[in-house]
Amino acid sequence: MNIVLLANHVYALPVLHYLAQQKQLQAVVIPATIQEYNLQVERAAGMHGIPCKRISRRELHHTFSDWLKTQQTEIVIAYTFSFRIPEKVLSIPVFGFFNVHYSLLPAYRGPFPVFWQMKNGDPTGGVTIHRMSGEFDTGPVVFQQPVPVGAGDTYGTYSSKLGGVSLNLVYQLLQTLVNGSSLSTHTQDESRSTYFSRPGPTDLAINWTQNTAVEIEALVNACNYEMGGAVTVFRGQPVKILEVSQASVQTADTVPGTIVHSDHTNGVFVACRNRQFLRINIIQLTEGVVSGFRLAAFGLKPGERFEQYTETPPI
Repeated sequence: MNIVLLANHVYALPVLHYLAQQKQLQAVVIPATIQEYNLQVERAAGMHGIPCKRISRRELHHTFSDWLKTQQTEIVIAYTFSFRIPEKVLSIPVFGFFNVHYSLLPAYRGPFPVFWQMKNGDPTGGVTIHRMSGEFDTGPVVFQQPVPVGAGDTYGTYSSKLGGVSLNLVYQLLQTLVNGSSLSTHTQDESRSTYFSRPGPTDLAINWTQNTAVEIEALVNACNYEMGGAVTVFRGQPVKILEVSQASVQTADTVPGTIVHSDHTNGVFVACRNRQFLRINIIQLTEGVVSGFRLAAFGLKPGERFEQYTETPPI
C-alpha cells in the first residue's frame, strides 16, 4: 500500500518507523516552517531513505495537490498536522485522508488535547482515528480506544502510551483496507463536542490562592514536558515546576504558596488552599533543573513564598 504521512511532531515517529519497515511509506510531508519537531521527523524519514517534502499553507491547493496525484497515493495519515487540508485534495487518495487525534472525539478538539485533558483532571482520554473533512477534527470516526491516565502520568508519559495505542489502531486501519473490508464509521455527536485552543500564559501559570493541591499537581503534570513546566515566581524570577507530590504537613494555617518546610533530607513543602500541601520534586531555575532536595540547598526558608506569574511565560 502506498502511504503518505503528514506530520509535524515526534508523536508520528512510531508510525513512521513501522510503515518504513513495512516498505509502505512513500513519503513524509511536514510544514515548511522550521521547528525542532519538524526536523526530528525529517531526520527520522532520512534514516529510512524516505523522501520528506516541506509544504507551506499556500501550496496546499495546487503544488501539494499536483504532487499527491503524481505519487498515486492510496492513503494519507495525519499526525498533529497543523494545516487544514482543502476538501478537493481529500478525495485524491484512493482510500482518503485519516487523522490520528489524541482524545475521544468529539471531546477535546483542537491542537493540544493531551494538555487540556490532564489539566482538567480527566481520568480517561484516548485515541481517535477519523476520516478527515474540511474542518479540523470533525470527520466520521473509524477507530477509537479509551486510555486511562495513570497515577503520576505526565504529558510526556501519557502521550507515549497514546502513541503505542495509535500505532495499533493504524495497523487495524490498514489491515481492514488491505483485506477489502468496509470501514465501520460513526458521525461525531456535535452536542458532545468541546474545543480547546493552544494554551495561553494564564493556562500555564499556577494560581496558588485559587487552585487546590490536586489542581496544581494536574497542571504540573500537564505542563511536563511539552510546556516545560508549570510557571510560578520565586524571589522575583520566573521558575517552572516539573513535578510535585501531595504531602501531609502539621502546621498552622498558612497563605497558599508559602514554603512551610525546607531541608536537605525531606525537600521543600509548599502550602496550598484548604490546608493542603505539595512537595516540590523537580523544578527548573535559571541555574538549571534541580530536585526538591537540591532546591533546599539554595537557602530556601519557611515563610518565603511562590507568587503567581502575571506576564507571558516563555514556552
